[in-house]
Formats: sequence, structure tokens, C-alpha cells
Amino acid sequence: MAKTCSRRQLEIVNKLLLDEMTSRGQMENDAYCQSLALDIAAGNGNLTRVKQLCEPHLNQPLAHNNSVRYGLAIPVVRASNAGHKKVTDYLYYNHYKIALPLVLKKDNDVYWATCLLLDAIFYGFLDIALDIIKHLPSVAVTEHARQRLPIYKFIAVKPDLFRSHCNFGFWRHLIYSCIRVSENPRPNRDNRLFCMTLPQSLLKWLGIKQIYELKDSHCKARSLLQKMSTSLRDIMAKNEIRWKETVYEALLEAVESGNREFFIEIIKCDSQLLWISNPTSGRNLFQLAVEFKKEKIFNLIHGLDDRKVTLLRSYDKGNNNILHIAGRLSTPDQLSKISGAALKMQRESQWFKEVESLVSEREVVQKNEDKKTPRQIFEHYHEPLRKEGEEWMKYTATACSFVAALIATVTFQAIFTVPGGIDGTSGSPLILNDLHFRAFIFTDTLAFFASCISVLIFLSILTSRYSFDDFIVSLPRKMILGQSILFISIASMLVAFITSLSASMRHKPALVYPLKPLASFPSLLFLMLQYPLLKEMISSTYGKRLFYRDTKNWLP
Repeated sequence: MAKTCSRRQLEIVNKLLLDEMTSRGQMENDAYCQSLALDIAAGNGNLTRVKQLCEPHLNQPLAHNNSVRYGLAIPVVRASNAGHKKVTDYLYYNHYKIALPLVLKKDNDVYWATCLLLDAIFYGFLDIALDIIKHLPSVAVTEHARQRLPIYKFIAVKPDLFRSHCNFGFWRHLIYSCIRVSENPRPNRDNRLFCMTLPQSLLKWLGIKQIYELKDSHCKARSLLQKMSTSLRDIMAKNEIRWKETVYEALLEAVESGNREFFIEIIKCDSQLLWISNPTSGRNLFQLAVEFKKEKIFNLIHGLDDRKVTLLRSYDKGNNNILHIAGRLSTPDQLSKISGAALKMQRESQWFKEVESLVSEREVVQKNEDKKTPRQIFEHYHEPLRKEGEEWMKYTATACSFVAALIATVTFQAIFTVPGGIDGTSGSPLILNDLHFRAFIFTDTLAFFASCISVLIFLSILTSRYSFDDFIVSLPRKMILGQSILFISIASMLVAFITSLSASMRHKPALVYPLKPLASFPSLLFLMLQYPLLKEMISSTYGKRLFYRDTKNWLP
């Protein structure tokens, strides 16, 4: 049925089946029918029907052995696996939470508790995940034979659960820092009062409600990780080889995913984990952070003591030091997050320069087993990207310089063809004292000189050397300046046009009023189309630094 019906049709079939079973009264005496009905209702997220079926057993543990006996998942796991938050909350807090102390007595129950924990983490039901860990801390470090992914490895590849994964602007960062949330698993009265102090529509429009929910989720995720780390610390103290291998794999996954909070918390469990390496390449954790271009992980090296010197000077199996690794091109997945070949080249150069500033002169000139220095590696792998960036810069500069030259030509001609005409005797404009005319003279002159300046800037881009280092600051700075001045020239030209029209039609100004809003449309369109790229270029060149050297010790 699932293969021949659409999802909506399947839901209708399930509902009809459920209604038929209920109307015939089959569920009262038939455990299979009751289990199947509850399974269908929970899987469809039908909270009303779930309550109807579970009402006789309110605040009592459901006999989910029947579900397992008939090859069905227990209802709370069925609901959580489908992502139904309300149904999962109802079943867990009213029927399954009270049975948690008995879970560890049965292997099958441990498996279902682990499934529920994984679903809760995946869908963000972190209040349930925290409650499970609170009552069953050992579940975090329990591997079931039917479990495909250990819980620790699952969290390692979920950096979006934590604060460091979010890049807020100024306004959202300010709101986030001012919000206070409770660390209790379930929202308390104080949390609800926060969202009731202002109208819900205003909270949503300002983004405050979403940021509050996000911070609440971050706090719960952090608390969940700390509780799980406590259990992990205890089991690692027993020196179990199997769990050490699992933790090693999870830590390597965390580096590849850029999960900063997970990385710090696990290393704090055992500082010796800092020295583990990838068994295939022989690269340590910070070399892997450079390989995958995870700056949030790499920045942590500044918070280490003398151990960072050893980590920076180590070599992989190919006799590559960390600067050799930085010289290699990022993966397509990493480069796809950056728009424009020039900005991609800028990001790659920034990484190489940052790593180069941390190593000694010996590592800068050292050769690997292929007899190549880090600089040679960098130039070899980035030459195609440099050429692509050069073409992108030249194409953009050529197009913009053409527009700027056109504006310069038009505004130069307009200044000698003044509106209102010229006095034949004195040669002075007839409307010299008109305010609109004076505004026209000023804006037209501004548009002319701004376009001339932007042409010169774009000309300097076209004649640049396009070396690797030029992409770090020099070329982006010229492009930012050129496009900004070009926007000024476009806006000034449009204002000059409308003021010239107002001066010519000064006796009938009503005819000009409807045209004034149209004058802003081309400049706004230019701003809308170019602003995303211009904003990214300004941010990557002058904004918040990609790397920050926080020397505060995070590892005792």
C-alpha cells in the first residue's frame, strides 16, 4: 500500500481503518487491534485519537510489549520517529517516563529508549532527551546490537545544536546576549512570562521569539552534552578499548563537522585525546581542522599551553606539515558556501596566511616527500582558482566600468544643456536662482565625478597583477570602492534627472510629483542585486575576522 499510494492517501486509509476499528469496538478485547490503532494514530500525529486510546491508562505505563510482540514500534518511538512533537510529549510524560527506572532490566527496552533518545536529539526534542539522560545516564554510553549509530557519534555530526554554529548579525546577537533562559528540561513559568511581556505578533516580527527558542535549545543541548560527558568520563576511566575507539571516531567526526562544543567537552574528559590522529593520513586533530577548513576548531589551538607547539610541528604520513595541508584546495562542499571565485581565492589565501603566521621559518621552507614546499603546494593547487578569480574580477570590472563611462558621458553633456534655456545676451541660465536648478547642478556634477573615479578604480582592477596575495585585500578593496562609488553616481544621476525635470516644469509641478518615486527605482534595483555580493565582500575583507586568537586556556 505504501508503494502504490501517496502519503496523503495513506493517511486517509489509516484514518478510515482506525475509525472502523473504533466503531466496531474491537479494541476493547483485542490487544492487536489496540496496538495497531495506537501505532497508526501515533505515526500520523493524531493527538486527539492517541489521547482517546490512552485515556484509560493515564499516568500509567503502557504495556508496549504488545506492540513489540506484533512487530510494531512502541507508540512513543513511532511518534518521535515521525517528528510529531505534541504526540511524543504526551506519550512520554504521561505514560513512558514513569517506566524509565525499569528499562535497564530488559535489553529490548534499552534499545527503544536509545531510539527515542536519538529521535529526540535529531528533531530537537531536547527536553525529552535531557529527561532520559537524567533518569538513565548509562543509555548515553550503551551500544545496542541493533543500533546503527552510537549516540555520541550522532551528536558529533550535529554542530547546529550549539551556539557556535550560528552566525548572528549585530541585532540578533544583541537580543541573544540579553535573553535569559532556564536550564530546566521543561519550560517553567518564568520562561513563559518572558514571551508574554510583549504581544506575540511583535515578538515574532522582531525575531525575539525565534531567538529565545534558539537560545533555549542551545542551553539544553549544552546541558545534554555535559551530562553525557559525565557518563563517558566514568566509562573511559575503566580503560575499555571498544569505547575508546568509538570516542576516537566521534572526535574525528566532530572535527570534520566543525562541532566546537563537542570537541571541547570530549577533550576535557581526557586530555590525552588531544594527541589522537587519523589512522589513514596520520594527521592530528588540528591538522584535520585545517584540511576541512574548520576555523572554529582551529582557533582553539591558541587556548592551549606549550602543547600547541608540538601539535603545529607534527607531520602526517606524507611528511606534510600543517602548512603543506593548508596549501591544498578546500573541498567543493566548502567552496560552494562562498560566492564568487575571487572570494573563494581570498578565503583560501587567508587560511594559508594564518597558518603561516603560526609556524616557524623552518616549516615554511620545508619540503614534503614530493620535494615541494608549502608555497609550491599552495600555488599548484590554487592556480585554476586564481585564473577563475581573475576572469571573474575582469568581467565584473569591465561591465561596471562600461556603466560608469556611460554615466560620465551623459552627465557631462547634461551640464552644458541646462534646463530652462540660456539668456542670449549674458549667456547665463534663465532659472539660475531656482532651487531645483541648483540641485541639478550639484547632483549632476557629483554623478560626473563619481563615475569618473569609479572608471579609474575599475581600470586599476583590469591592470592588476592578480597575484595570490592580491586577492586577500587589494582586489576586494578596489571592487568594494568601485561599486560603492558607482552606486553614488547612479543615484546622483537619477536625482539630477528629477531635479532638472522639476526645474523645467516649475509652472506645473503637479505633473512631476508622480514621477519622483520612479527615480529611486533603478538605484534601489541596483542595490538589491549587488548588495548581497557587496555585503559578503565587505564582511570577508573588513568584517569580523575569520580567525581570532583567544589565548584563554580552555583545557586544564
